[in-house]
Amino acid sequence: MMKLEKDHTEDFFETGTEEWMEGYRILCVDDDINMLNTVEDILINTGYSVSLAKSGKQALEYIKKGINYQLVLLDVDMPDMDGYDTFRQIRGLEQGRDIPIIFLTAMDDPDFEIKGFEYGAADYITKPFVKSVFLARIKNRIASPLREKDIETEHFRKLAGELSDLELKVAEYIAEGLSNHEIADKTNYSYGYIKRVVSGILEKTDMKKRADIRQFLKR
Repeated sequence: MMKLEKDHTEDFFETGTEEWMEGYRILCVDDDINMLNTVEDILINTGYSVSLAKSGKQALEYIKKGINYQLVLLDVDMPDMDGYDTFRQIRGLEQGRDIPIIFLTAMDDPDFEIKGFEYGAADYITKPFVKSVFLARIKNRIASPLREKDIETEHFRKLAGELSDLELKVAEYIAEGLSNHEIADKTNYSYGYIKRVVSGILEKTDMKKRADIRQFLKR
């Protein structure tokens, strides 16, 4: 497996095997080479295909190539172009408009996490992370049926325009009748955090209670 060195600038595109593994390709963006190598090892050993970029600029170049990424893992604190600016520019590309983006960062201040979700991040994972939880949250994001292209119901499309990916996932679990405790278990978040997410959904959608969400999505 190729390891990144600081003086490499053209070799980031192909990592892992020459032939893409079956499954999903993830773009990892971080200026910390050691972190890129660590995340690459974890993801490839799990069965994902991986591309690595050590700057927002390189990430944009890869996405412009038209590679079909199912997910972007994006650091926040990077020189020249930080994660939030990179996020905004990815969303400005036709090829990057719909790619789910997870912030993966050492910045654990709640204000930064809130900002990430306000940008529309699919998730916000802080370093250092627990490997099993990290992989579970990636799997949850990729497997989320709310972002499948065959979702056609008008109500899902309406919510997709108002809520973040995490909020959409929680809304779907509510529609399935899951409690906040059960949703917390499925998403690997705390009960208190999920409770705040539910409150945010109700506020954004002008609904008054969980039953309203369930009724809206079950129409």
